[in-house]
Amino acid sequence: MSTHNTLALLNWYRSKHVAAVKTPAGIVFMGMRNVTADQRRTLPAIPQADLEAALRIQQ
Repeated sequence: MSTHNTLALLNWYRSKHVAAVKTPAGIVFMGMRNVTADQRRTLPAIPQADLEAALRIQQ
């Protein structure tokens, strides 16, 4: 998955009140109860490297 696709997904999930939070253990998602089960399966499938790159672009 490209960084821009990851960024678009993060922005879409943010509109659903799901936040990506960078922790020492990696990037975790807060507010997962606000999305459906199918949407919950999508987020863990995104590689951590792509998530970190997308978060760097957002800053």
